[in-house]
Amino acid sequence: MSDKFAAQKQAYARLIIHAGVNLQPGQGVFIQAELGHRDFVRLLAEEAYAAGAKLVAPDWRDPMLDQVRYQKVEDQYVEFIPDFIEARAREAIEGGWARIALTGDEYPDAYEHVDPNRMRRYRSAYMRRMATYQQRIMNNEIPWCVAGVPVIPWAQKVFPTLDAETALERLWELVLQVVRADQPDPIAAWQQHDANLKKVSTFMDRNQIRSIRYLDEKPGPDGKASTDLTVGLTDRPSWSCGSSDTTGGVPFFANIPTEEIFSTPHRERVNGWVRTSKPGFPFEREVLDAWFRFENGELVAWDAAKGKDVLDQLFEMKGARWLGELSLVDVRSPINQAGMLFHDTLFDENAACHIAFGRGYPEGIEGGNQMSQDEVEALGLNSSDAHEDLMIGTDTMDVIGTRADGSEVTIMAKGQFTDEVLA
Repeated sequence: MSDKFAAQKQAYARLIIHAGVNLQPGQGVFIQAELGHRDFVRLLAEEAYAAGAKLVAPDWRDPMLDQVRYQKVEDQYVEFIPDFIEARAREAIEGGWARIALTGDEYPDAYEHVDPNRMRRYRSAYMRRMATYQQRIMNNEIPWCVAGVPVIPWAQKVFPTLDAETALERLWELVLQVVRADQPDPIAAWQQHDANLKKVSTFMDRNQIRSIRYLDEKPGPDGKASTDLTVGLTDRPSWSCGSSDTTGGVPFFANIPTEEIFSTPHRERVNGWVRTSKPGFPFEREVLDAWFRFENGELVAWDAAKGKDVLDQLFEMKGARWLGELSLVDVRSPINQAGMLFHDTLFDENAACHIAFGRGYPEGIEGGNQMSQDEVEALGLNSSDAHEDLMIGTDTMDVIGTRADGSEVTIMAKGQFTDEVLA
């Protein structure tokens, strides 16, 4: 691959360090990455040390090694989590380290033939062991950022008809475009993007939206509307998007890219049915054409054309049958306008409205980041060992909001925010 993107890759790394986690002098940086991301991790390290980082500590992952463990380890050790995993997380949180997680599968099909039951058991054990630290991350006690790094296998998944080098170049070009690293001043571009997103979250808060109805009247296989799902919020809802602030007041972007406006549902206020519009990847296994039906918050029925066995295991996890997030994404999102499937949740969830099964964000409750776990749960937040995003948005979907006074307002028409919302 030619290195015509070298300057933009450096700008991308700089964006992640200075806007993504907004690194402060003397702060440590923890980077979760696959081995195939090593060149980009070096760029991140250069930018981090130039910004005054005290240490850049990578946590290297190898999906093929994980595959071997899932398939070969004795059953009694499937759920084993060593103490040093928890100790490392404790030090990172208590020391205020910034956390970067890189996506972009070097082995996109590594778990295709792995027993999802074993993956679910390990994931549940890990989340139970790390629950305190995961919750502190979701409370924004430290800055964190998830970003994507192209590698050849991922690129060939996105562009299956191209040769390896051409596919990689095309994916880098596309990623650098949608993260705005191709612009003269990417950080300024992100500040403007943040301001545009916040117009919508401000509208939602100002109008005291208390529930959202996702309605796609395009007939599904059963002849009914594909989606008719009403998601009730808590009594103290807050809408978030773009940048967030740590509990210490440092702004950061949790996702690069991000195009969504999101909030936290009340776990007992979800009714109706919904169909997915894009593949999802619970346990890194593909799920296609899934549908779900809810009654009083709880998922009571589901199926999928592919991956039902994966969903069955997901919904065995604590709290996974209730929702933890609802989001709105305009179909004019540059990611959606790219007109392709990224096969990566970070990107695909920013192309379409989505919901998340499992753990809810305290940020979606007014003042939630300053509350205890018991307090946010009392307000309706779902507590879970899972947090799994699945895409539901289409260009035939309307979104209707209900205000606190019972009146309704159209928020999206045919997948697009209305002029009233964007004013």
